[in-house]
Amino acid sequence: MDSNFVQLFANSLSTITIASCLFLKVPQIMHIKKKQSGEGIYIQAMLMEIIGFSIVTLYNFTSKYSVMTYLEYPIILMQVYIMLYYVLKFNGIISKPFVSLGALVYFAAVIGFGLEILPKEMLSYSIPFCTPINGFAKITYMYGIIKSANANAVSTTTWIISVLTNVARLFTVYVDSADVKLMINFLVSTVLSFGVLSTALYYKSGASNVDTKKDIKKSNSHQHKD
Repeated sequence: MDSNFVQLFANSLSTITIASCLFLKVPQIMHIKKKQSGEGIYIQAMLMEIIGFSIVTLYNFTSKYSVMTYLEYPIILMQVYIMLYYVLKFNGIISKPFVSLGALVYFAAVIGFGLEILPKEMLSYSIPFCTPINGFAKITYMYGIIKSANANAVSTTTWIISVLTNVARLFTVYVDSADVKLMINFLVSTVLSFGVLSTALYYKSGASNVDTKKDIKKSNSHQHKD
């Protein structure tokens, strides 16, 4: 296959991936705002996502890789920041001192790595841990769904986009750098995103069946009264 065509296809796929990620977390954010509640959303999962996405973004940035191969990470990060803000706000802990301290330490580290004040070798050592970090984040989401036996707070659209963009990134990273560390991370992320999606669809289907049975019972009850 012509290498120019492959590169053009990879660039197009990157553009589509980045465009899709502009709205990745939006359905979830809108749900939280509408309900004014962070119930069922695990703060631990969001923190793990932030750490994992930050490391991958900084690793790509300091390695001088093409911006088009990782631009979705800072885009998703911004959305997770907003999600975390609303969850902390509605849980009544946004004003706690440890929240401000944690944010200060985090952004100081990001700036330190971005300006290469901190050694970028630390990012190379950290990048393999992004796979288990992001993996645990997704497992935490699945655990929350299974524990509550309810997926109403989960946006399936978000996880469909997640699966598709991870598959796309496997290809684009292979074409751009063939970085094995990044490819393993995307492969695991694809599998686990599909796991969250499948779990959510299963419990949404179950909830739908329960609602249907309730409606039938109510209908029968009204008929008996009549």
